[in-house]
Amino acid sequence: MASRLRPVLAPALRILPRTAAARASSSAAISARRSLSLKSFFTSRKPATSDPFTSQFEPVLEQADLFHPLSKSPLAPVRAKADWIASHGTCPVCKEQHAAEEEEAKKAKSKPPSYECPDCGYPTHCSEEHYKMDKEHHKHVCGTLREVNEDEHDLRSGRRMKEFEFPGAQHRDEAINLSNWDTFLYTRGFLSMNSERSMRHVSHVLTYPLTIGSVLHQSSPYQLGKDLTVEGLKSLAALRHTLHPAMIPGITQNQDLRSTATHTVRIFCLGARAESHLPPHIYMQLAYLFPTTAFQIHFVGPDAIPPHTKSKEPHQHVHYEQMTFVYDNSRYESYHAEAGPFNPYYDVFFLFSPGLAHPSTKDMWKPTIPLLLDTKCAIFGTGFDERDVMNDVAEIENAGYELDWLMKPRENVFRSLKHEVNMTDVRQSAQCNWGIWGIRGRRYDVRPSDQ
Repeated sequence: MASRLRPVLAPALRILPRTAAARASSSAAISARRSLSLKSFFTSRKPATSDPFTSQFEPVLEQADLFHPLSKSPLAPVRAKADWIASHGTCPVCKEQHAAEEEEAKKAKSKPPSYECPDCGYPTHCSEEHYKMDKEHHKHVCGTLREVNEDEHDLRSGRRMKEFEFPGAQHRDEAINLSNWDTFLYTRGFLSMNSERSMRHVSHVLTYPLTIGSVLHQSSPYQLGKDLTVEGLKSLAALRHTLHPAMIPGITQNQDLRSTATHTVRIFCLGARAESHLPPHIYMQLAYLFPTTAFQIHFVGPDAIPPHTKSKEPHQHVHYEQMTFVYDNSRYESYHAEAGPFNPYYDVFFLFSPGLAHPSTKDMWKPTIPLLLDTKCAIFGTGFDERDVMNDVAEIENAGYELDWLMKPRENVFRSLKHEVNMTDVRQSAQCNWGIWGIRGRRYDVRPSDQ
């Protein structure tokens, strides 16, 4: 380092001349160079004017100060969450004590969870006494609740979220590894994730486009026999024929592949909720996996609302580079005729945590599933946890539909690593898109009869 500094500092360290005029001239020169003194190299100084970009990221909370009891949080949205849980939540001890009573009597005698666990900061019980009685059970979820507490404060801390600075298009000669989150982020050139918290943040945002991409891509982590059935491989082979077209010299070998998209694939997200609220640029991570394909993503359902809009229009189109987003808040039964005809080479359906077996939603899906099976296109669904997935699978199998299984129910490689807490019962948490399965309407081979 000394050798690098010497050429710069040498003029400032030179012996002063003896004459008065020269001394004055040299003094002025040294004064002009004072910013290059040794002290200036090793002493941090604030710039005269702050950088307008970095000044946007002045943390409200430091990284060492992320844990706060929810009711005492310095952030108003977190305090509001504590109030909601205290008003609508359940004390587990009270719930067990009055389990055999009628619902109205149970509500009258049960007290809301106003006591906050000192270790996780969540309102968990109605009193310290009940907290101590239930501590053996609570310790199994306490670590997860504290993790969620700190993650939520981190997201609102005001720091610069570098993990959300996503890479752009990738050169066609660079391979992408979809084995898991780590290999994907590394081979796609994401900034290095220096903590599990950053991984949880990124996976929670990217779970929707990556769940789609990991199923459809030719480098999918799901393999024949282990995950896919023979029918599943046939359906995905048809889609991949469109998504990975043969390279044509002079057409698909251009540098800017996004401008030469030769096919359009339609992805239908039915019963869309959180997936429809993501900013469009998030889904570009899906488009970068298939640079020669244009996409139309149809978000269909009462909660399908474009992000950052106050429009009340029931049907909207948003165009973003090689992707078109269609938002329609009608029920799928009324949208089906408008969206047809369907082609298994170009169309695929995704049902993100649909709740096919949930008492509050199962009747809503009954007219939809037969319509989807009639298209003979691939249909993939996800669930919050193993129980949720298996309940949906059982509902499908017990309904007596004529279908083929494409993917056996299994854990989703690109599930969200972040836990979502049930605010009415904080003992329950789930991971978005934890599991995945796939079906298709049964297709029959036509063979000529023997003469």
